Amino acid sequence: MRCRLDGVAVDGLAQRHVPSPPMSWPPFVRVLAALLLAGVLMPLGVADAQEEAEDGRPEMMREPTSYVDVVDAFDDEDLFDLNITAGYLRTWELGRIERQAADGIGDGRNSQHWDGVANYERGINQLMLGLDVGIFRDLAVYARLPLILSDDRSLTAVSGFNPSTLETPSDGPLFDLTGGFNSPTRSGVDYLAVGLAWSILNQNRDNTLPTWMVMVEGRFNLGDPMRACGGAGGALNCNYRQAPMPGVPEMPAPDPSRQSAGVGRGMNALRIETRSSWRYEVVEPYAGLAFQIEWPGYSNSSFIPQGNLQGYINELPPITGRFTLGMAIIPFEDREHFQRFSIDLRLNGDYVSEGHDYSPLFDALGSSANAHLSRLSRSCSGPDCAPDGTIPFYGLTDTQSHGRFGGQLTLEMVAARYIRFSVLAGFMYSPAYVITQADACNPNVTPVDPPLGEDPRRGTCASGIINPHHRPVIDLPGTRFRMAEQWQVDLGINVTATF
Repeated sequence: MRCRLDGVAVDGLAQRHVPSPPMSWPPFVRVLAALLLAGVLMPLGVADAQEEAEDGRPEMMREPTSYVDVVDAFDDEDLFDLNITAGYLRTWELGRIERQAADGIGDGRNSQHWDGVANYERGINQLMLGLDVGIFRDLAVYARLPLILSDDRSLTAVSGFNPSTLETPSDGPLFDLTGGFNSPTRSGVDYLAVGLAWSILNQNRDNTLPTWMVMVEGRFNLGDPMRACGGAGGALNCNYRQAPMPGVPEMPAPDPSRQSAGVGRGMNALRIETRSSWRYEVVEPYAGLAFQIEWPGYSNSSFIPQGNLQGYINELPPITGRFTLGMAIIPFEDREHFQRFSIDLRLNGDYVSEGHDYSPLFDALGSSANAHLSRLSRSCSGPDCAPDGTIPFYGLTDTQSHGRFGGQLTLEMVAARYIRFSVLAGFMYSPAYVITQADACNPNVTPVDPPLGEDPRRGTCASGIINPHHRPVIDLPGTRFRMAEQWQVDLGINVTATF
């Protein structure tokens, strides 16, 4: 047996005067493994049974950490790789919703006077299905299908809530929190993701270079998009309102017993991501950068009611970006039996741009019968508009750009060549951001004044025309809503079969 002391190889049989254990991992690895595994020390003598490289160190397993691993094909004796993954993910979202007070406007957009309205809760149970197929060396296609088992949301009044906070002039409250506001349970398929992963550099092919991979992914919406539903006491009241069109009678809402709340966001998306890592001894630090842009699919009519009218400022949901920094620690690795235990610690930071989106108030505002929400006059002009210029409101709002940050811990065990298990726990935190802030006017559109009068879309705008998404009762300074803070907690387990 050979071990290394201060960079010098010593034969444990010939040098009996050197007091050395059979195998000694660095002390910090022992301490960290003991803390994370509740005092249970991992086996640290595995290297004895492994082959030794020319420099005397045990050879590592060829595969990098799962974060940067790409299945491949036509690689030496391994002509084909296939991974099938099934997992369960439980997500909790918690937050506090506040409304800006009209008597605290001060300089307009910088008011710090916000009144508590509701505590927001959401619970999601998902079955995560995945497939990875190797095409060539370090090149693979993959598919992901999240199956939503249940998606429950609720609003409950905060302690000391004043109902007048939600009152509007001459038309009562925006929504009712008496007994709490409950959305219906949603379930089904939201989207299918299909992508291509390519490991441009692979440290296990050339140990002088890092592992570097890129991913290009397309997401295609499949399920019926969400409709705003819910009410006090959990009564199912969905928004099926349709603005009357010239020569077309207004259709009545479907039978309440057959109403559907939908399931997903109804989005298509393009996601581009790059990841890189460097394995050194028992640690593999890594970093990643991802960018995602979405556009409405089946939900298009909710994003631009009455069609592609002029005046909309935000027609798309937010663009998101994520930066990841982490490290995989491998306290146990048996190359001969293809076994490995790793501890994956990572930090995530997200940027979410301004956009038109589903907010935590989507169901409450979208299912409201308040006339200040359901009607917006003088915003539509032309043959495709309702006679009174009304634009329907389906609950989506313009949300403020904001950041999110958090972390994740993943414990992974490669039990054998063909099976891998992992468990994860993570959290994300979002500081305060406004969730209803559509601008009143779009100054980039020039009004068209007919010979006999001015363009009705001008309204009170000093320049441009009315933004059809704008609702003064929730979007003007002094009436806006915000998430004071928002937490997200994830717990999951995954099983992967490799062939």
